[in-house]
Amino acid sequence: MLDAAKGSWFRGLGAPHGSLSYGVLGRVGIFGILAGVVWYAHDHGVPRLSLSVGYHEIAGAIIALALAFRTNTGYARFWEGRTLWGAIVNASRNLVRTVEVHARPDAKELERFATWVVVYAHTTRRSLREQDQAPEIAALLGDEELSGLRAQPHRPLAAAAELSRQLRDIAMKHAMAPMMVTHAESLIANLVDYLGGCERIRRTPTPYGFVLLVRRCIVIFLASLPLALVDSQGIRTIIVTMLVAYPVLMIEALASELDDPFGHDANDLPLSRICAIIEKNLLGTEPPPSNAPAYRQD
Repeated sequence: MLDAAKGSWFRGLGAPHGSLSYGVLGRVGIFGILAGVVWYAHDHGVPRLSLSVGYHEIAGAIIALALAFRTNTGYARFWEGRTLWGAIVNASRNLVRTVEVHARPDAKELERFATWVVVYAHTTRRSLREQDQAPEIAALLGDEELSGLRAQPHRPLAAAAELSRQLRDIAMKHAMAPMMVTHAESLIANLVDYLGGCERIRRTPTPYGFVLLVRRCIVIFLASLPLALVDSQGIRTIIVTMLVAYPVLMIEALASELDDPFGHDANDLPLSRICAIIEKNLLGTEPPPSNAPAYRQD
């Protein structure tokens, strides 16, 4: 994810990342070419090759409403994902704090428990992105623990089960109060619930029928726009059509990115950064650096 608060305001206007989703410029170019064809035909006397601009004033209002609903739907999914990951951060901190204060395990036991909390966060991120390799987890676990985790069909759930086992052992060894054991276990259950919420977002995208309808309306609107402009704008129809096409197509593309906020697009959630914060807070370490661009790491 890119940080809009960083960098120069004017320099940011020309930044490609975050403002040029894959394929948008190509689609803008296609509508520009179509506008060029309309202008050329009109300029060479093809009859009745124009429409009243009033039709597009009405259609523009409909497109605006459809895009507003589309982006609101995508942003709601993005914000729910961010809320769930914020809850994962809070529950991780509270879980380690509860065990540390109310069980008072030795430093080695507490570090091992905190390590598995961090492992849970990393496996959750990797699971949502359907990534098998996890060098940051390999750096935290021994070979036996790592191979055992990799053999599990659902790694975040296996990490949560390991946390419950360790909590049970720590509670029995250090006579942790039953009420605090129940509270700590509820925090582990919350972590699993938050994962379920993220998986619900990941696996139930916006209904494709609605997405397809919005895209068809956009294509009809932009393809017929040159017909409403060619009488008054002449060759400028090409430029005006492309200037209108860019924001319309980019807004729709951004909504598609936000539909799945757990990916690697420039406007997706910074999950790598969030997991790094959890690891730094609980262990004082940071995951291995990546050579990928910042927004790809997130």
